[in-house]
Amino acid sequence: MSLEYINKIEKKFLPHLFFNKEKKARHVGVEIEYSNLSLEKSIELARELFGGEIKKTSKYEWQLTQSKYGTFNFELDAQLLQKIQKEGLFEKLQHYIGDVSHDIDTLLDKTSKRFVPFEVATPPVPISNLFEIDKLAESFCLHGAFGTTHSLHYAFGVHFNIEPASLESIDVLKTFKAFLILQKWIEVQSEVDIARKISPYINDFPKEYLKKVIDKAYKPNQEQFIEEYIAFNPTRNRILDMLPLMTFWDEKRVRQHLPKEKINARPTFHYRLANSKVNILRWSLTQEFLPWVMVELLVANPKKFEIMSEEFLTYLEAPIFNTHEWIEQCHFHILDLLS
Repeated sequence: MSLEYINKIEKKFLPHLFFNKEKKARHVGVEIEYSNLSLEKSIELARELFGGEIKKTSKYEWQLTQSKYGTFNFELDAQLLQKIQKEGLFEKLQHYIGDVSHDIDTLLDKTSKRFVPFEVATPPVPISNLFEIDKLAESFCLHGAFGTTHSLHYAFGVHFNIEPASLESIDVLKTFKAFLILQKWIEVQSEVDIARKISPYINDFPKEYLKKVIDKAYKPNQEQFIEEYIAFNPTRNRILDMLPLMTFWDEKRVRQHLPKEKINARPTFHYRLANSKVNILRWSLTQEFLPWVMVELLVANPKKFEIMSEEFLTYLEAPIFNTHEWIEQCHFHILDLLS
């Protein structure tokens, strides 16, 4: 997005993004995946910026506690390597890394810089202070961290855990609808890397579910919203993962349906689309967050929201969904919103 876009958003809308209905600051947590920078060095860089105490909880898990914003968690995704071990995929990796031991620690040491991402999960910071997490990403870059674009097989991402302006199900649903309407336009704006497109982590919502939700007659209560979401989406692998928020609402109900899913109950929209371009100097988390701002801009304009909802439903009901045409239509509406 251009600087002109950013300036227009700041003047017209951003003050409403920073506070919830109780006039309290809204927060966002950020998860950044990367490689080629050790956990020890990563956490030292975070401490230089935010203060705090370093705590090693295991070989592959570290914490920065008592920092300016709270606890930062750093880890290597050992769960992925354990899955590789369980499914007997060691031999397939030999083509890339040579002979390997079936010892998990040996495998982790040989593959972590090439296949398995490190991850930092920040504590919630005020949305108005998101630029401070940009300083951490820049520091990682200057110390050699690799991101999505460094290699064809890196499917590294950035996740935003965004505090809703309201936890009422009717308000959450409207924001969810706005995201679904703009999703394909957002994908273009975000320039999603091919490695992430073919990964299983950011799959589309089923078309039948989109049609159900976008219909203006769809006004479920919280229980129905949860039940129908899980019926169509029994997985965390969606661009906008609603399961953490729904688990926060009703943990017993969600876990009854999805007992094996690793879901952390938290009052957030778990937005998973952005690439991790931490290897690119002057890359900005704030920039990656801007498409979400457009979602909230649409929510804040009831007339435009209704028009786009009706148009999107018409496209969905066509025999073939014309993605390119709908993206162009979204762009036209976004320009109108910003005018």
